[in-house]
Amino acid sequence: MAEASRTTGYNRVREILDAAAGDSTADYGGVGRFWHLPLEELTDFRLQGIQMIAAEKSAGSCCCSGGGATSRSASSGLVQGLRGEAPFDGTRFPRLPWGGRAVADEEIRQIAEWIDDGLPEKGHPVTSLAMPGTMEPPVITDIRPDNAQDILQATHTTVTGANDYAQQKGELQQRMNLDCMTPDQLEKYRHAFRELYRLNKWPEDWRSYNNIALIHQNHCQHGWERFLPWHRIYLYEFEQALQDRVPGVTLPYWDFIMPQYCPRHPEKGLRIPRSLQAFLTDATIDGLTKADPPITKKAARDLKKHMAGKHYATLSHFFTDVVAVTHEPGYATGAHRNRFIDALLAANALWYPLRYPGQYTGSDGKPSTINKVIHYHYPKPEDIAEILALRTFRDFGGGSLYNDSFGFLDQNPHNTMHIWTGGMNPDYDPKAAQGAEGAIENRNRGVRVAGRRFHSRDDMYTQPQFGDMFSNLTASYDPVFWPIHVNIDRLWWEWQQMNPHSLPADLASVLTPWSYTIHDTLEISRFGYEYVRSSYVIPVGLGAPVGRFVSKPIEVPEPVRAFRQAEVRLHRVPQLPRSCFIRVFLNLPDANADTPIDHDNYAGYLAVFGHGPCIGGPGHCDLPPARARKFDLRPRSHNTPRNHRIHVTSTARRLLEAGATSLQVTLVVIGADYCEDNELLRLEGVSLNFLD
Repeated sequence: MAEASRTTGYNRVREILDAAAGDSTADYGGVGRFWHLPLEELTDFRLQGIQMIAAEKSAGSCCCSGGGATSRSASSGLVQGLRGEAPFDGTRFPRLPWGGRAVADEEIRQIAEWIDDGLPEKGHPVTSLAMPGTMEPPVITDIRPDNAQDILQATHTTVTGANDYAQQKGELQQRMNLDCMTPDQLEKYRHAFRELYRLNKWPEDWRSYNNIALIHQNHCQHGWERFLPWHRIYLYEFEQALQDRVPGVTLPYWDFIMPQYCPRHPEKGLRIPRSLQAFLTDATIDGLTKADPPITKKAARDLKKHMAGKHYATLSHFFTDVVAVTHEPGYATGAHRNRFIDALLAANALWYPLRYPGQYTGSDGKPSTINKVIHYHYPKPEDIAEILALRTFRDFGGGSLYNDSFGFLDQNPHNTMHIWTGGMNPDYDPKAAQGAEGAIENRNRGVRVAGRRFHSRDDMYTQPQFGDMFSNLTASYDPVFWPIHVNIDRLWWEWQQMNPHSLPADLASVLTPWSYTIHDTLEISRFGYEYVRSSYVIPVGLGAPVGRFVSKPIEVPEPVRAFRQAEVRLHRVPQLPRSCFIRVFLNLPDANADTPIDHDNYAGYLAVFGHGPCIGGPGHCDLPPARARKFDLRPRSHNTPRNHRIHVTSTARRLLEAGATSLQVTLVVIGADYCEDNELLRLEGVSLNFLD
């Protein structure tokens, strides 16, 4: 067992970056290897305008929002560049260091911790133990009498996005509730859409949004057993396309029966998630003053004062406000209207102009409701409960050719949500829509495939009678298509947990245009995702044992609090040499072995069975490699670290209902002698998860 001592701090950061840069001669704007600058200069250094070390205040007022850029390190261009995150993902710049090799995840974590620790010149000594059979030697913190208590009772302050963590550790990524995502997560999602839109300029590029959307037009399955399996694959394939452009992005789901959508009177609710609504920003308003034709500077000032940041579910309400604020009726028509649509598309890549959620026109030409015009009703919680209570796949998801049935899930909520979000254009004018040969141009009735006209700006300016979600031919061009169908997939997944033996017929059928079969779709874990309402991860690392783990208080936003289940997860726990209990307390950072389990803040426990002393030679009980060698087809090693879950629903709900706005996780490790065991538990991370 080889042993080598080294030191953390700025010198260690330089060592890591120099080793990765190798023989690269990149000069980073003329300063050479910027990480050799004096520390006070490095803190102010900007690479092409991007600050390499974020100022402390840029991390935000709360480090517990669950987003990817909440800590100082995650906001630093250096860490973003080493991880290959935008704009260092090849879109503007290559991954750091330029011309060198990628830095290992463990070394990036060391640099991130150095930034979060306040950029110390010198750090604490660590010992590297080279163990046979390990891919990367673990970093063991030197525990001395003068620092032991600090390590054992340290408050873990870093909270990161669950998908960023899962991507690094090879765990299932999480599809989250759209209304519970943080601004950072939403912006990353928008960025992924922009990347696919950018490919539309190459008509034959199969990765473009246009071509992916055309798959639904040409191959979609409805009205029988392939409806759910086919769309599960379609969602997966689209999610992979997004992740090819922006790693770590997953498709969120829209739980359309949440209270803010007023399911019994949906016209009085939000109509559509705020993240998909139209809004202007100061920057897009400034752009309107330089557009062709431009708006006046006075109009821009008035728009910034009264409309910037305000969300609009419908385009008609937006233009009503534009005219009221600017006193310019012409801004709602012609070229001015087109420029405003340009501005809205630039502000929000998830907004779509050919969408009229909850807007319907009766035969008399007056505004009406979905119930009266279409004879559908918006799905209510009891509708979903009745569907989930069905017992056969024939009734739930549809029957085969030999057992014909249109699944209830396919009808309502699926069909209804298409009709609800598509809606009817209140400004539709049949006379104005007459084409050159007298035929009404309607994207939903006769879609022209040749030329890939979808998502061209000319299409976005049109005034069709129905929104694109109204028809299978155009539905997938509206970004709202995806969170609706992800929620349908989530409902199927929930139903599968209750009815594991109720399967579609014809499991060997191939789902065109891919080669997957229906049988391939039955387990979502195979596709690398799970469903959660919201999740917060606290990275720990296997470096030092955890005696009493205490997290930073984690803010729980209002939309998250209507969860069905809450759980604490322990990530990648290796085999333990001794048995133990792990008790979980919420909002009780001083809990210890003497805290009784009938305490109001006690949330649950986990029992871990230890394997005892190692019976083998050197390396027998080492952690196996994170990834097996190529062509190593043996099953998983018995030493593979495991994840553990502790349900904390009742305690979490009780504390939040009593007025708590945050939850703080405390873990107390109890040995076989019922005393605290401070040298036993090691784990990669802890997470707090909320499920619908």
